[in-house]
Amino acid sequence: MKRVLGARAAANGLLIGLGGLAVFHALLLLGVLPASIAWGGRADDASHSFLLLELVGFTVIAFFAVIVAAKIGYLKVGRFRRVVRVGVWVVFGYFSLNVLSNLASMSGLERAIFTPVSVVLSLLAFRLAIER
Repeated sequence: MKRVLGARAAANGLLIGLGGLAVFHALLLLGVLPASIAWGGRADDASHSFLLLELVGFTVIAFFAVIVAAKIGYLKVGRFRRVVRVGVWVVFGYFSLNVLSNLASMSGLERAIFTPVSVVLSLLAFRLAIER
């Protein structure tokens, strides 16, 4: 896999994907997109839990972006290199599990769009995780 895709390309792809997810969640919060296409089709636009889920989603996306940027050297980490290395594996695990949750979604749109997105992000995270 290292010969097919470089670590920098994988990291850039992940950062673009995470940016896209942030835009998607912003559109959900603004009501441009219906909440029913996210969170397994179980969210309601006006509910307090929806807002909490979106806040958690933004936080996770930002954390993952920092981890990816640090791994590839866009951010200096100094002695936190090991934390970043473990963090990239966490990103990989998250997106791998996310594939399963997207497949189990009650929203057909979420299954159709976000299952392949999660597969790609998972593979990109794996490529980055195996980089020294």
